[in-house]
This record gives sequence, C-alpha cells and structure tokens, in this order.
Amino acid sequence: MPRCSRSGLAAPDIRAGDIGLFSALIAALDLAPAWKRRLVKDFNRKSSLAQDLDRLAVSATQARPEYQGVLSALAGSDPAAARELVTDLLSIAGITAVGGRSVGEIAERFLEQAALAAQTSLPPEIRALIEKFLAVSGDLEQVASKLRALARDAKVKLDASLDLLEARTERLAGCGVKVGRIRFSTAFGRGLDYYSGFVFELHDGASRQNGPLVAGGRYDGLLTRLGSAKPIPAVGFAVWIERLAALQDGS
Repeated sequence: MPRCSRSGLAAPDIRAGDIGLFSALIAALDLAPAWKRRLVKDFNRKSSLAQDLDRLAVSATQARPEYQGVLSALAGSDPAAARELVTDLLSIAGITAVGGRSVGEIAERFLEQAALAAQTSLPPEIRALIEKFLAVSGDLEQVASKLRALARDAKVKLDASLDLLEARTERLAGCGVKVGRIRFSTAFGRGLDYYSGFVFELHDGASRQNGPLVAGGRYDGLLTRLGSAKPIPAVGFAVWIERLAALQDGS
C-alpha cells in the first residue's frame, strides 16, 4: 500500500458512531417489537427513519389499508398459528410467489404489517427523546457523559451500552489513539444495515479527496446473512488505495 506523507494526513477528519447505542435506546422504549425492528433497520436510511417517525406520530384515525380487517384479526394472535393461517390462505388462493417472495415470506410480511398497525400513535415525548438522542455529538471523550445525562433525565437505562462505549474509548486511548480528535455522532452510520456497533470513517482533513480514505466497523449480523446458523462477532474496514495514492502524489 502506498505511504502517505505525514503532512498529507497530519490532521485527518475522523468520524465515528455506534449503531448499538441507537438499538439500545429503541429497545428501552415502549414500542411494539415490530416497530423497534423497523426503526433500527431504518437507522442507516435517515429519510426512511424520519418517515417512520412521522407515520408513528400521526393519529390512529388516518386511512387504513384495504386489508386492515385481516391485519386486525392477526394482531395479537399466536405468531406461529397466524403465519400458518396466512400461508394456508395464500396457498388456497393459488399464490405461490409474488415479486420473488415465497408464500412464507409473504406471510411474514403480513404479520409484520399487523404488528405495525397495532401500535398506537407515538407519544410526542418519545419522538422528542429519539430526535434529541440523534442530535448528540462531540469528541469521543465528551459524548458518553452527554448521553448519560440524557438517559438519566429521560429515565432510560443505557448503562451497559455506555459502559462499553467508555471502555472502548479508554482502550483506544491506551493504544495511543488521540480520541479527542475523533468526532462522534449518535446519528452517524455507514449506510449499510448489516453494521451492528461501532462504525467509523477517516477523511482527508484538507478535503482534497471526496469520500472516505478508510472506513469500517463492527458487523455481527453480516455472517448470518451469508449463511451462518448463529451470529459471529466480526469487525473490518476498507481502504481506498487510489485516494491515498492521490494524496501521496500531492493531488
């Protein structure tokens, strides 16, 4: 890999976040499990996250989908029995697949929609808490104390996740990393929904290159998507060689 001069990356712009913190916040809130999964999934797609918060905040008197009666009947029922019922109904109707989805996948989608429809409108204070959480930022040494104060005021338990954040910060500092120069934001994500924890990007501080030079993080959910029967802890990163080489060349 080409070496960059010290002047080229003497003051890199390092951005970081932790999707696990957002997941911990959502897990602590009084929301339907399906909505919790939906919001965490949408974290890396901020426009989708905002739309779902809007959807949760609207009154329950809004227009319902034409199959609302079916969804209402399924809501609160035994998941296995409900899935079997929907699968049987689809099979009786002669449906074997739609848009590449199997009958089983379609049944799962119906169950998810039933759970989402059962959630009452989002209390304003919960939405305000989510938005306030996503507005927290600062250097890596500061952010844990800000989040502890937020969690204390909101009476939300985030101790385990914040303990992990502080332990990681101490470990990085112990390895010689200047953690005070890392800009941490609770809203920062990498745009890929398999990430599950700490994520980061390193950019050229002089803005001579567009996009990250190095980026990565923790993605414990990736290997299950690739066929693993159980989650396997994993971390990794990517390096954009051509961008580093351009800095070395002085461009």
